[in-house]
Amino acid sequence: MITVDNLSLQYGGQVLFTNVDLQFTAGNCYGIIGANGAGKSTFLKILSGEVEPTGGHVHIDPKARMSVLKQNQSMYDEYTVMDTVIMGNKRLYDIGKEKDAIYEKPDFSDEDGIRASELEEEY
Repeated sequence: MITVDNLSLQYGGQVLFTNVDLQFTAGNCYGIIGANGAGKSTFLKILSGEVEPTGGHVHIDPKARMSVLKQNQSMYDEYTVMDTVIMGNKRLYDIGKEKDAIYEKPDFSDEDGIRASELEEEY
């Protein structure tokens, strides 16, 4: 699902990590642990494409769906837990909102039904 090959990152002369090889496989649950400043958040930013590594590659299966939320605990206070989790994948969140708006319409048409079906399939 996600493979990391020979990944390295350094800022100036400081090496954060080097020659990292990992494989995250479908069906498993992973945790990234370490001291503050060890590079956990930065590593996740590399996986999501937000930060470019100085070396190596990240390969994500094109059929896989990766969701990422910013590390800001008060940013999501006004949302439900479910919405917050789904917001990690903007496309999925947008589909859900469009789908909800269709289902809430008092005058649900055949076209609405077709569109809702398309959205449900993608959701």
